[in-house]
Amino acid sequence: MEEENKMPRKNWDFMIGIALVLFGSFRLYQRTQAGSEWDYRIILTVSFIAYGGFLIFRHFQNNKRD
Repeated sequence: MEEENKMPRKNWDFMIGIALVLFGSFRLYQRTQAGSEWDYRIILTVSFIAYGGFLIFRHFQNNKRD
């Protein structure tokens, strides 16, 4: 029963991770093309991309164990 409840959460985490990486990368690309300096917005965007990558990595690690 508990395993059934975790499966949708794993899938949502995976989709959220993909969205964070894609949208964050697009935003970072736009900021670098505009020639802006490294400020808190770019650092925050990079941290969102890293968190999205972590969610994707954790999804594939959990699938290998199952």
